[in-house]
Amino acid sequence: MLAHFIINPRTQMLAVLIFLGFLAFSANAENDKVFYQPAGLYVRLNQKAVDYMSELASQAVPEILNNMSPPLIEVNENVNISNLHISKVTKPEIQAKFIEGRGVRYNISLSNFQASAHASIKFFIFEYEGSFIAELRGLHVVSELLFEFLNHTTHVTAPICNVTHHDLSISMPPDSQLVSIQGEIKGQILSALQGAICTTAVEALTFLMAHKPVQPEHPDYKKPEVSTSTDGFSMAELGASLCESHSAKEEEDKSEEEIESTTTPAPEDLLDVVAENSTAKPFWDVDLSVNHPPTFSDNDMIIGLDGGIMYNGWKAESAHLPHVLNKTALDKGMIGILLSEYIPNTLFHHVFMNDLGSFRHRYGPSSLPKILQKLSKAVCSKCYVEISANLTEQPRLQIDASLGARVQLSGNVSIMFKGREELHDVLHANTKLHVTLKPTIRHSRIFGEVSLTNVDVNVFDLGIGGPLAAPIEKLFSFIVPRVLWPQVKKRLRFAMNRRGIKLPVFCGVELEHTQLDFVDHAVLMNTDFKFDLPLFVRKYKKYLEIKAKRNPNMLKYVLM
Repeated sequence: MLAHFIINPRTQMLAVLIFLGFLAFSANAENDKVFYQPAGLYVRLNQKAVDYMSELASQAVPEILNNMSPPLIEVNENVNISNLHISKVTKPEIQAKFIEGRGVRYNISLSNFQASAHASIKFFIFEYEGSFIAELRGLHVVSELLFEFLNHTTHVTAPICNVTHHDLSISMPPDSQLVSIQGEIKGQILSALQGAICTTAVEALTFLMAHKPVQPEHPDYKKPEVSTSTDGFSMAELGASLCESHSAKEEEDKSEEEIESTTTPAPEDLLDVVAENSTAKPFWDVDLSVNHPPTFSDNDMIIGLDGGIMYNGWKAESAHLPHVLNKTALDKGMIGILLSEYIPNTLFHHVFMNDLGSFRHRYGPSSLPKILQKLSKAVCSKCYVEISANLTEQPRLQIDASLGARVQLSGNVSIMFKGREELHDVLHANTKLHVTLKPTIRHSRIFGEVSLTNVDVNVFDLGIGGPLAAPIEKLFSFIVPRVLWPQVKKRLRFAMNRRGIKLPVFCGVELEHTQLDFVDHAVLMNTDFKFDLPLFVRKYKKYLEIKAKRNPNMLKYVLM
């Protein structure tokens, strides 16, 4: 039978065809399989989160836009808009749905938008100027944003972007110069609206997908500029104001002077800040490169960012992105976040390489910790004590699915007693600590276990000889694992296991039904959330009110 198969020409040809077909299928399978660059931070949003954020946006639009008066708008070299005042914006209906394997489809319906303005328009050799009121009714937007990953580049397109309206009316005084070009004004408004919805979003997303940080060694690198003005709009200031922990009642009772002091430094303080920045003040940043472009199912979207910490424009060379991370567990809440050990290790790289892990503290004779009081009496009772420490190796964080997160710390420690005329260099030692943490979250509180899994203390230089030498060395070797650490652990365990640590409300975001899990090389958090929209709107308007008093060209709110 086997011999017949081998010598039969038909069976030989069939075998060849099957083999070629298998190769073709394998090649197509390899081509269809997309390989993304590893990421340090993965974020998943499900449809419930998108629905919630769409409703928030619907509520926010009229709250933020009504009675807003933007500054002078230069549409182009021929058109200037001034005295713009948005008098009526109804609550829009916003819906967004994921399209499996492709992107997002969204619908926006706005029943009424009304604004007044003063326009200065150059049309050929003629100039027209005047005030008008524009009212847009029945605006409806249907659009799709599609993401395609080709040749290591994410392409964003909007193949469907339909912007329609029921009516656009423009009213103005009969003797206005603008009457004769009323049709052109309508065309400009609709063209600007179409471009903002269909073009600007695609361009902005394309830029974000392709953006990569430029390091100082590159000729295109530009150091972040330090603004010396305190009158302009600043997202950092607004964010700092929003992230202050104040209840609604406290915020209402807060005086304008207090809010002003939190959003803008005093002039003399500003000079100090500018002077520091003009020299060599370091700056931190986060690498938000999109390593894993958005991927979609019918119910969720996952995106992966580099997430590494940057210092003075430099990335951490010693930290490496994990190639395989288990993302399947990001499926239990409105939002899922996977944070790999790569991100804290980039921070540890900068801390160690730039000597930011040094510690120095001075204790007076009356403020010594109890553990050093007996030693002080034996060495120099009237001296103050200076304790210093510095890292000798770069700290490392390792995350294990079953053990949790473990940090390895290595450093030198020295103790010196200083008096007016005498100096006692008591000891120099190095130590290695392995600290393991595995928290859990229940009822919006963090519980967990903290343990010192390994301690290695080596006293290599003892400044005091004689009968005190051996006791001091023994004391120091005993202090870290037997005295200091149990006190730290006791406090942490009491807080985390008895009461738990309540999850904070951060920048108006409150987490609910939060779960914390560990996988190899990463920690996962799945959670629902709520956003305090009234707090955001209130602080946003208050911030603009303060800025507008200093800067007449600032966006402001005007009741008419």
